[in-house]
This record gives sequence, C-alpha cells and structure tokens, in this order.
Amino acid sequence: MTKVLFIVYQLVCGGVEQALYDLVNLMDKTKFDITVMVQYDGAIWEQKFRDAGIRVVCDWSCQKSSRNPLVKVSNLVKRKRIMHARKNNGKGLLDVCLKEHFDIIVSYNVLDMELVGFSNESKSVKYIHGDVATNPIYKRTVLKTGSLLTRFDRIVCVSDVACKSFQELTGICDGVEAHFNPLNSENVHRLSQKEIEIFPKDVPIICAVGRLSKEKGFTRLITIHKRILDKGVPHLLVIVGDGPERNAIIDEIHKTGTDSSVFLTGYRDNPYPYIKQSDFLVVPSYTEGLSVTSMEALCLGIPVVSSVPTVRELFGDEMCGIVTNNDDESLETGIICMLTDTEFYKQAKVAAQRRSSFFEGRQMVKEIEDMFLGLISEGE
Repeated sequence: MTKVLFIVYQLVCGGVEQALYDLVNLMDKTKFDITVMVQYDGAIWEQKFRDAGIRVVCDWSCQKSSRNPLVKVSNLVKRKRIMHARKNNGKGLLDVCLKEHFDIIVSYNVLDMELVGFSNESKSVKYIHGDVATNPIYKRTVLKTGSLLTRFDRIVCVSDVACKSFQELTGICDGVEAHFNPLNSENVHRLSQKEIEIFPKDVPIICAVGRLSKEKGFTRLITIHKRILDKGVPHLLVIVGDGPERNAIIDEIHKTGTDSSVFLTGYRDNPYPYIKQSDFLVVPSYTEGLSVTSMEALCLGIPVVSSVPTVRELFGDEMCGIVTNNDDESLETGIICMLTDTEFYKQAKVAAQRRSSFFEGRQMVKEIEDMFLGLISEGE
C-alpha cells in the first residue's frame, strides 16, 4: 500500500478543491492510503471530504484535549514548534504533526510553506494549478519559491499551456509533466439529474459556474450580457457560486438593469443540473490553469465559450464551442455567435456530446496513479 499525503491550504468551495476531491475519491484504495492535510482548518468542504471516507487532518490535530498538566505542557510545546515551522516556510512541520511515514508527499495547493512538502524518506510532488503567463499570483509564487522547485521529484501542471508557461518562466524542464485533473464523470452524470428550479424555456440559457472572485471575470460577463441584450439578442444568464465579489456583482446587475435576466443562485454543492439545463457554459476568467467547470460541461455534452486558451486542450480534435481572445469584445463576439448561429451551435453541441466520453474518471486517474507508482519504483 502506497501512503500519499496531499497538503492543501484550505478546503474551500473552489475548482482546485473540487479537482482534489475527485482525484482522491477516484484513486484506487487497494493501492493507495490517502491523507489530506490542511494548513488552516474550519473551511466548508472539510466535512465533504470526511463524508467520502477521506482522512483529513490539520496542523493542530496533533494536540490532544486533556486536563492532564503533562498533556497541556506537551500541547504548548507542540504549538510553539508548529508556529516556528510556519514562520520557517513549513520546515519540520510534519515532524510535529504527523509522526508517520508517507511514501509520497504532494504539495497540492500550499501557501507560503513549500518546505512542508519535503521529507528525506518521501518522494515529493508539486502541483501548479495556474498559468504563470496570465496569473500574476501564481507567477509571483513560483518566482518566490525559486530554487525550492528543483527539489521536487515531479512538478505537475494541469494543462499543456500551463506546463509550457512554467518551463519558460523557470527554465525547469526535468520532471515537469502535464496531467489533466481527473473528473468523477459518473458522479457528474448522476447529480445532473437532480431537479432544480425551472428557468424560462423560451429564450437561451447561459450558465457560468465558479467562485465569485475577481480573476473569474463574472463582473465583466454581466456587462457583456447587457451589451448583447441591447443588440436585440435575448437570453438568460445563470451564475452559480459565491465568493468575495458577490456584492460587486450584485452592484453591476443593478447598474446595468439586468435584475430580471441574471440569476445568482449562490453556492450550490451540486451545480451540475444548472449546467445540464443550459444551452452552453461560459468561462469568462482572466486566467485559468485548467477550467474544471469546462470539463464538467463537456462531460455532460454541453458546449463551452471560454476566454482562456487551456480550454482548447479539452476540446481535443472536436469543435465543442469557441475559445476567444481574452478581452471583452472577443468574448462578446463568441457568445453572440453561439446564441445566433443556429447551425454552428448544433455542430458544437454534437461535438461536445462526442467528446464527453473522453472525461471518464477511472481512465483519467490511472495516468496520475501510474505517475505516483513510477516515482516509488524509481527509488527501488
């Protein structure tokens, strides 16, 4: 049994966390013993992981609740060691918190604690979820991490575009691989059958899903939605998600007078019926390493209009929608094309349905499992 530890910043409701959830659930439990460690606990999805049978720990979990003075002293010592480790980029944190051996330690989505992912007796894997060419946060993080990156046995980028950008920025090529995040396709299809509120059927429905944060571009999508309506192209926009930009998005809805044509559903643990009911998905992000929602839409046979180039990789050899330039005018043109060119939309719909078979979860996860097992065999 190969013991794997995934380290993540927090289990919030986001695309990275959904990708991790699908990955750890799809991995073969007869071959892999999986633990997820969170840097900061208490986020909304921790229970979701535990309900799926995944062991979740945090760096404070090693402290035992007790009235025994000796235990209290021990807790105090551990707390000081944890704080010291946090201040030193995570160095030695696992020695305090998890006194057990892991064959592979995966730095999946770590914030300012890269050294926590290293152990003398473990293989190390670093995930890069963003495109450093278009995401300034990922670019700063990668440049700040610097020479530490060369210590990882593998660096996994979630798309070919993200992989190329990373290699060009860092000059690191050895051990750098591109692997799509696996998608739990069976789960997506099953959950998409759930009943939801019924939207009007007399106009096309566009769906956008994700965390309501600036880089996801939902505010500009509302502005584009308004301009398209003003051009006489009727449609409804359904936005599924929640996040720090919610109030700004609501303000934009009021400002543009689109209260009757934009539906904010808030956070939904099951967004798939909304995607399934829509005519197509829109990904208005300014930057994405790999759009998980695009994978989910294509899995359901729903076409996609996206402003980020990595989605083109998901299309394969099919024309499953439109990948535009990453500016408002291009995105608007792409959406209008899908809404008004009936013949093109039909072709995109058929192509998306053909492409859906590619996103078979067990097939996708095997590639990553083989990478993990290959790491172990290298040390034998």
